[in-house]
Amino acid sequence: MFRKKHFLFLRNCCLAFAALILCAVVIATAATSAQAAPKASGKKLAPAVKVNINKDDQATLEKLLMIGPVKSKAIIDGRPYRNIEDVMNIKGIKGKTFEIIKDSIVVE
Repeated sequence: MFRKKHFLFLRNCCLAFAALILCAVVIATAATSAQAAPKASGKKLAPAVKVNINKDDQATLEKLLMIGPVKSKAIIDGRPYRNIEDVMNIKGIKGKTFEIIKDSIVVE
């Protein structure tokens, strides 16, 4: 009887230790993911900066939210624009995307 109690105690300790290790791994993974997120958004524009869709280069256009290499190239190919709404003629730049970028773009 005495040995059985010790065995059960040790088994429960091992299970608790395994659960503790698992929690530590989950927390470490979450912390690593949280630290990586700000680096990815570091290339985006500051709120007060305006991008001229008629004159700025591809790299500058890619700093707009939701605008990547393909859309920025399409914006360049669609020049000149008379007003910012004309950019909605580009494939992939419709309502939601336009609402996000409209305060960051200008036409001069």
